[in-house]
Amino acid sequence: MTYQQKTFYRSLRHPCIAWSIALLILWMSNASMASEEDRVAPLATFDFAIAETLNAIGHPPRFLSGLEGYERYSRQEEILPHVINLGYRHFPNLELLSSDPPQHILISPPAHVSLLPRLRNIADVMEYPLYKYADVEDGHNDWDTIEGLTRQLGDLVEDPDAAERYIEQSRRHFTSLKQALVDIDSPLLVVRLMDERHARVYGAGSVEGMMLNRLGLENAWQKDLGQWGMTTVSATPLFDIDAKLVFLDSPYGPDGGVEQLISDGQWRHLPNVKQGNYTIIPVNYWSWGGFPAARRFADSLANQLTESNR
Repeated sequence: MTYQQKTFYRSLRHPCIAWSIALLILWMSNASMASEEDRVAPLATFDFAIAETLNAIGHPPRFLSGLEGYERYSRQEEILPHVINLGYRHFPNLELLSSDPPQHILISPPAHVSLLPRLRNIADVMEYPLYKYADVEDGHNDWDTIEGLTRQLGDLVEDPDAAERYIEQSRRHFTSLKQALVDIDSPLLVVRLMDERHARVYGAGSVEGMMLNRLGLENAWQKDLGQWGMTTVSATPLFDIDAKLVFLDSPYGPDGGVEQLISDGQWRHLPNVKQGNYTIIPVNYWSWGGFPAARRFADSLANQLTESNR
């Protein structure tokens, strides 16, 4: 044992010094916890994109509806440890919310517009339409919409610098991924299998579509999409599409569920599947989320594409 260590342990034997050190450690621990809780913004939101963006810029909301479902869907436990869960996303506990009214309630229309009269009796309501529901002049760009959301939230919590830092960080990260994927020239078809005969195809109006565009990747699906940036199809319209299939592995299915579906029903007859021209990535993000969701999708996609391209 060194001289310094002996001196330290002898000092601990002195009750006054030991007690002082214990108090200091307790104070530092409490100060750290208080600091984290002090960052919580006096806000409630029913939208995951808003909640994760607030969290990313260092000001998580006080209330969020659907928290447990979001944690499961995004595979992120305790992602918002100081947030109060308002229950099911479509049926939030308004009694709990009204018992400790937030400064603002943040929603993303068209979701929850039916609750507006009741919400306005609790607190000021602010609306942030996103993706295909965003009102954007001079053409529609999902990236610009999400950037705008991030800046608006930064202004709301009076920390615009944090929002700008996060936007710049996101830009650099996605630029790096784009450079890593420069050799990927095959169109991609992003698909989530629903059962042995039906699938959802994703494009503009979703995180998946936004990131394909941002990363310079071609989306093979050029047909109509619904207002949520996806459409449900059977296997038939996919037979003639020459593209690498990107299957989204749902967190609600069993382990290996996508592989099982691919080998069942009509999916095993797709030329892309027969040729092994597909990959599977986890759905560990919200398909209509902000930059945090976009990053999780993009990271998984880039990892799989670069691995399969070696």
